[in-house]
Amino acid sequence: MRVILSAGKKVYFTLLASSISAFAQCAETDCNTLGYDSTTACDNGIKCPFGEYWACPEPAKPEGAVLGQCTGYAKNCKIADILYTDGTCSADVISGKTPIAVVVYIGSDNCGQALALESLENSKWSTEYVDIPNLANYENYGPRDDFKSCENTKTVIDYSYKQYGDNASEYYPAFWKVYNYAPSTMLETKGKWCLPSAGMLESIYWNKTAINQSLTRINKENIINGIVLWWSSSEANKKNAWSLCSSGTLCYGFNSGKLDYGYVRPVIEF
Repeated sequence: MRVILSAGKKVYFTLLASSISAFAQCAETDCNTLGYDSTTACDNGIKCPFGEYWACPEPAKPEGAVLGQCTGYAKNCKIADILYTDGTCSADVISGKTPIAVVVYIGSDNCGQALALESLENSKWSTEYVDIPNLANYENYGPRDDFKSCENTKTVIDYSYKQYGDNASEYYPAFWKVYNYAPSTMLETKGKWCLPSAGMLESIYWNKTAINQSLTRINKENIINGIVLWWSSSEANKKNAWSLCSSGTLCYGFNSGKLDYGYVRPVIEF
């Protein structure tokens, strides 16, 4: 651009394309610095006065956990707390809220698992002797360190469906019962419940008194004494899986062959 000034003096101002580009980048950077970090328009957003960026309101964060996945919210809970359908937990019964489970485990990563308020029909672990691919085999009480209830469950569900399709539940009934379970108070949790791992069952047993007190407060099914065989999702070998026996110890082999019937009660991650 050329500008002619009075008195015959001429001053030339040249605006190079690179300078324009640099100015635009500076404007964009300034927008970002000011918090305008969205490249698209949004509801209730504010457009940056220069550049094309928008400042958008943050989505509201849920008050509690997301049931069915680890969110770290379990750090706000303790074992035997009542877990409600809104993802919150409390040691007390809260009027107006609906219980869905009782907290039975909190990991060092602040991920938790909670026990369903009811048991399901006694079932066989499987109807065949197969060493499940990608499912760890535990012996000599190694499964005490196995808290991967949902990872184990998914492994067996995926394997059985790949092998048998829609008939998979006939071959691995305990797993499919928990997979298809959904309490009437929250049907959208179907597919998110899991068969407890062996370590999880031991944790439940150690904390049984406190857990039962919470179950009693909300008039739900207690963990009964003398369960002969409570199935876990932890595998021992081709023929056996781990269970919690009536003595309160983990066992496999006698009365824990995969074809035996056992107590089934799901857990859910939160």
